[in-house]
Amino acid sequence: MRSVRIIPPLISLLLLVFPWACAQDPPARLEVFLEGGGSFLTGGSGSYQLTFPCPPPGCSPVAVTSSFSKAARLFTGARLRFTRHDALEASYSYSPNHFSLQGAGLAALSVYNRVDLISFNYVRYLWAKTSFQPFVTGGVGANRFSGPSSASAGFYGYVNADNGWQFAWNFGGGADLVLQRHFALRLELRDYLTGQPKPNSIIGLTGTSHNIVPSAGIVFRFK
Repeated sequence: MRSVRIIPPLISLLLLVFPWACAQDPPARLEVFLEGGGSFLTGGSGSYQLTFPCPPPGCSPVAVTSSFSKAARLFTGARLRFTRHDALEASYSYSPNHFSLQGAGLAALSVYNRVDLISFNYVRYLWAKTSFQPFVTGGVGANRFSGPSSASAGFYGYVNADNGWQFAWNFGGGADLVLQRHFALRLELRDYLTGQPKPNSIIGLTGTSHNIVPSAGIVFRFK
């Protein structure tokens, strides 16, 4: 009878210890993730120089500002864990942000309507012995603004079909919630930084563009 009384507490103890024991297993080396979230970009300011003939003393620079619409973002990629706490990540993301220009005294015109971004990051897990695994990350890559443009034939000269690939870097953090050995949920927040787009040779925008990206998604973990 004494042994029968010991069994229920023992079962409870095993139930408590089992998730911890699972978390002690070495993490999966390869992870593939798919996330969705938001894309919040900051615009800049600058000037353009009119190219047609002007009365003396000639043309003066005209102020121009840029702005971005808010949009959803698709974010996918893979991580390779080479230690329990360290990983390398390659990712691609897409968001349909509209980039607009507005010259002084003129209506705003949409120039680009999509952002593509490729990044390569180092990821450091702060701890990895439980099912909740927070991390910080930083990396470099490139982004490109492109898409059909209402300004391509009319914003003081030719507007390029895309901005070309610009250097970008990012930093942020998040956490994985490991539900099973091969499946987890991920929440994170990143800031992507790059120069302002340059639609053509006469429009010069200054400043850094910040792209704040909160996202959440699923992680498939492979041995």
